[in-house]
Amino acid sequence: MRVFAAILALFVVGWPPGARAADQVTIAYIGGTADVGFYIADAKGYLRDEGIEAKFIVFDSSARMVAPLATGEVDVGSGAVGAGTYNAFERGITLRAVADKARNKGVYSYQGLMVRKDLWDSGAVRTLKDLKGRKFAMTAPGSNEWSVLNDTLQQGGLKMSDVETIILSMPQQVAAYASKAVDVSFLPEPFMSAAIKSGSAVKMTPVSSLRDDDVTGVIVYGQVFMKDRPDVARRVTKAYIRGLRDYVDALKDARLAGPGAEEVVDIIAKYSTVKDKDVLRSIVPHYVDPDGAVGVDSLKKDWAFFKSQELIRGDVTVDQLIDTSWVDRAVKELGPYKPKAK
Repeated sequence: MRVFAAILALFVVGWPPGARAADQVTIAYIGGTADVGFYIADAKGYLRDEGIEAKFIVFDSSARMVAPLATGEVDVGSGAVGAGTYNAFERGITLRAVADKARNKGVYSYQGLMVRKDLWDSGAVRTLKDLKGRKFAMTAPGSNEWSVLNDTLQQGGLKMSDVETIILSMPQQVAAYASKAVDVSFLPEPFMSAAIKSGSAVKMTPVSSLRDDDVTGVIVYGQVFMKDRPDVARRVTKAYIRGLRDYVDALKDARLAGPGAEEVVDIIAKYSTVKDKDVLRSIVPHYVDPDGAVGVDSLKKDWAFFKSQELIRGDVTVDQLIDTSWVDRAVKELGPYKPKAK
C-alpha cells in the first residue's frame, strides 16, 4: 500500500525536481566554427539547465534545412538567409530568423576576398577593377556572397556581368586555386587560412572592408516549433544566448585569445569539422552580437539585391522574416551582456 501511495502521489503533485524528462530539440547545422553558440550551450550544460536535450544533424547547405524545418522534422536551423528563404516564406513555409549567428565586422572578418597567388604576384590582380573577366567561385546562387560580390564589383566600377561565376563548395575552391581553375572568391575560415598556407591564394582584403557588419548566418526557427512548443523555443534561445556570450568573451585581438578561449577552442574542436586546435587558435574568428540581435541592415541590403535580380519572386520583406521576440525575452531574463575584463 505504501508503494502504491507513493506512485499515486507522483501523479497528484507531479514529478520531483530534476526527474522530468528533457525536451528534445533537433538542431540542423553546417558544422563549421560559426555554429559555436550551440556548441557551447550544449557542452557547458546551458541547454540541460533549461531542460533541453539537443540532437544535432549536419546539413551541407542552409537551403536543405528549409523543408524539414517546415514539417517540424527539424526545430532549429543554424544557417543563412538567402533568396530561397524568402521564396519559401512566399509559398507558405513560415520560417523566422530569430537570432544572430555570424558576421564580418571590423577586425573580426572571418571571410576574405581571395585571389589566386600567381595573379597577385604578377600584379595582374591588385585592385577591384582587375576583377573584370575573372572566374569568381561562389558556393550557391542567391546567397549573401552574391550580394557582397555585387557591392565589391560596384566599388571597382564593375557589374555582375563583368565576371564569370562558378559554383563550387569551399573545399573545392581551395583545390581549384591550386589547379588554377578559379581566380577569385570569398573564403571563410578555416578555408581562407588553408588556401594561404598552401601557397595557392592570398587575401586581397577582408570582407569587412567591402561591407562592414555583413551578416553571413542566422538562427532560424520553424513555424511548427514556435507554434507547438513556444516555451521550449524560449528556453533554447536563452541557452543559445549564454553560449554566444562565452564565445564573445573569448575574442581578443582578432583571435580566440580572450577569457575562456582555450575552453572555447576545445569545444569547437569537439563539435565542428575543424579538429586542429592550433588552426582554431590562429584563424580570424567571426563576430556575433552577444545579445543575439539580428543584423537587419545587412539583410536588407541582400534583399534589395535579390529583388533587383528577380531572385525573390514574391513580396515577403525582411521585417516579415525576422522575429526579435525570442532574443528580447532571453535578454530580459538574462540581463544585457556585460563583457569580461580582457
